[in-house]
Amino acid sequence: MPPSTLQERILNLVQTLQFAWFSGHVLTLIGSAIHLLSVLMFRSATKPYTIAYVGALISYGVVIYKSHGIPQLNTRYAQRLVMDENVQYLLLALYWFFSKPISVTLVPYATFSTFHALGYVRSNIIPTVFPVPSSTASSSRAATWQAKTQQRIKSWTDKNYDTAMRFVAQIEVVGIMGRLLLGIFRLQIMGIFLYAQFLRFRYHLSSYTRQAFTKLRTAMDNVSQDPRVPPVVGKAYLTVKDMITRYGQAVVQQQQPRQ
Repeated sequence: MPPSTLQERILNLVQTLQFAWFSGHVLTLIGSAIHLLSVLMFRSATKPYTIAYVGALISYGVVIYKSHGIPQLNTRYAQRLVMDENVQYLLLALYWFFSKPISVTLVPYATFSTFHALGYVRSNIIPTVFPVPSSTASSSRAATWQAKTQQRIKSWTDKNYDTAMRFVAQIEVVGIMGRLLLGIFRLQIMGIFLYAQFLRFRYHLSSYTRQAFTKLRTAMDNVSQDPRVPPVVGKAYLTVKDMITRYGQAVVQQQQPRQ
């Protein structure tokens, strides 16, 4: 017999791994919002930043566990992990968690969490907390506020998903890497190396990332070809571009996204 009371339904909901996954996304959203607001107020609170990444570690950890099961000490399991983009985002979140806060790194995680949390609200929270009475006729269910709200959420996410993913790719390629490159002047090289490896995987796994690189390359090509740019600068740019291209095009086995 399915649970009938609100308390029973909620208890059944919160005891699932999927709810832990949802909770992680909520923590990421709350922490990101508070931290970014503090940055706008010139305070840059670090605790919300940490909370946001705790949420990311929880949500990606759940996905990886559900996808790959209990960790195994063998080569085949390790190879599957290496090529899973969720593992890559988990490891990146772990690095950001232990590193000095860089606010822009939260943007991709907060964006992903927005879509995942909305999807969970539509598919799980609304039906569980506000179920349509069983006595409601089938022909009338689509007219209920629950069904209308669920449809609005679905329409919004479907309409804005591609735009959001392109935005995330631009932030990852230009915003975050640009911010890390500023660390060269303070000899902060490790973050650049690790993030370059992450972008290399993203280039092979994500069409949005490839589009972002293409857009960046076109813009940089136009700047380097400007007559006002000294020839030595243009030559240096071509050398760097060739090095980056060869590094990025190294063979990486592709795998479909899991989250």
